[in-house]
Amino acid sequence: MPRNPNLEAELAASPEYQAGMQQITRIVAATVQDQAPNVTGYYEGHIAAEGTQIVASDFAWHLVEFGSVNNPPYAPLRRGVIAAGLRFVDESRI
Repeated sequence: MPRNPNLEAELAASPEYQAGMQQITRIVAATVQDQAPNVTGYYEGHIAAEGTQIVASDFAWHLVEFGSVNNPPYAPLRRGVIAAGLRFVDESRI
């Protein structure tokens, strides 16, 4: 039987795959919120699952994630994604 070169794209387009990925994304977003530093709650309120992406809309997310001179790198996005067994990709740094 010949191999299907479009198998990955066909699987990714299936409703079952999309539903599963969205569920995983919601779980990872909740994990990120749990791992965020609990100071004011502002950061946690700006983490959202949008489709199959996790979005950090806090204007200072990079300071929470990577730290600064005045605060340590808490890395809730990286830790939450990696804890779920996924690969972290920061598209803003590509």
